[in-house]
Formats: sequence, C-alpha cells, structure tokens
Amino acid sequence: MIFKYKRELSIVGLVFCLSLAVFAFIKIQFFKDKNIGEPIDNVIAYYSDSDKPYTPNVVATTKPVTTTTLMPVAITPEEEDELLQEPAIVDESEYPYAVAPTFEDDGSIIYDGLTLTELTDKLNKSLGSYMTNTGYFFAEFTKDTGIDPYLSVAIVLLETGCKWQCSSLTVNCNNIGGLKGGESCNGGSYSKYDSLEEGIDSYLNIIYNNYYLKGMTTAETMASTYAASSTWASKVNAYIDEIKAK
Repeated sequence: MIFKYKRELSIVGLVFCLSLAVFAFIKIQFFKDKNIGEPIDNVIAYYSDSDKPYTPNVVATTKPVTTTTLMPVAITPEEEDELLQEPAIVDESEYPYAVAPTFEDDGSIIYDGLTLTELTDKLNKSLGSYMTNTGYFFAEFTKDTGIDPYLSVAIVLLETGCKWQCSSLTVNCNNIGGLKGGESCNGGSYSKYDSLEEGIDSYLNIIYNNYYLKGMTTAETMASTYAASSTWASKVNAYIDEIKAK
C-alpha cells in the first residue's frame, strides 16, 4: 500500500513525539511534587458528593488584617443591655478619682452660662461609682472644643450604668463608651485602656472628631451611626434632661 501523504504523516508523528518529550521534561523539572490532575480531581469530587463541600488544602500566606480604629460600632440592643447587666462593686477608696482632681478656673463662661467649676460640679452630680469626680474632664473638653457636655455624659451613663453602679467594662477596662477595637478587654471585642483618664480622653475625641465635627451634634443625628437600637436616642435625651435638672 502506498501512502500519498507519507512525508506529512512522518512530520506529524515526529512533532507529536517531541511534544510528549517536552511535556515530560517540564513535569519532571517543575512539578516533581505536584499532582497536575489534582484540580480536576477536586472538581469531580466536589460535584460527585454535593453533601460534602470541598475544602482545599491551602495555607494562608498573608497575615490577617486587623484594625485599631476605635469606634462605637453599631451597638445592638442586646449588647447595650449586656454592658449594664454586669455592674462591678468597687470600694469607694478604689475609685480612680476618689479625690477630685484640682484645676484652675479663670471664671469665664464656657457652656450654658456656667464656668468651668460650675459645669464640673453639675456634671459630677450625675457621675457616680467608678466615674466619681470625673466631671472635670468632660467640662475641660467642652471648654476646648465647645462639645455639648450633657450629651457626652448622657451617652456614658447609658453605656456604663454609672448613674448607679458602673459596669464591669468600665471598672475592668476603663471603657466608658462601649468602644471597640484596639487592645481587647478580657479577650472580647470591646477596647481596654490603661487608665480611666485615657478611656475618657479616647471616648471624647471619638465623639468630637467622628460625630460632632461631621454635624452629628444631637442624639438623634448620632443614633443611626452610634447604635443599632431604635430607642437609643430617646434614652440619651432622657439622661440629658436629668443632668440639666440637677
């Protein structure tokens, strides 16, 4: 039998053999420890057993992303209640400011017709337990920024229960605003601060920079961002009324 295309078939056969040789070389040199058919096998295994999802044997090569941004993150009603359900009983001698901080007052009016001393005394009437005598820090911050001190204290009272007995979050971690991120409080999602003054300062700066400067100066305008509870604003306003009345 005479093949009309004998020469062409010979060339095709030679190319095929060379391709196999090249493929074998690449596999041996670059895929010694790899199973090239593994991806296909995994796909087949996945669709042949729908009740058993395929879990690839992958080791992460990047570090998990973390954030140190401290923000009151959408506090749910359940979380809000949790903050108040665990009051911490602390002896008065252990209050950070059992002795009130001293300060100078030039007699100027700083807010609501009150001097620094008068505003401090007024706020102190609503701040008890572990927050005793901390009104000065809120009043001083108002003097520097103009922020509503009644609003800032009212949020603290709602989030910490310090009208009566401060929560364990406040006593154990100096967290007065339900802030999350940064160093963890007892392994949870809430933040921990080394001192009560640091916790107050962090809270006030967050309220001022992330809310006040953006036009959210009332409980109503803050509510949707600060808390998930639909009653949060009304609760804050109720505390504001109490603080003003004292």
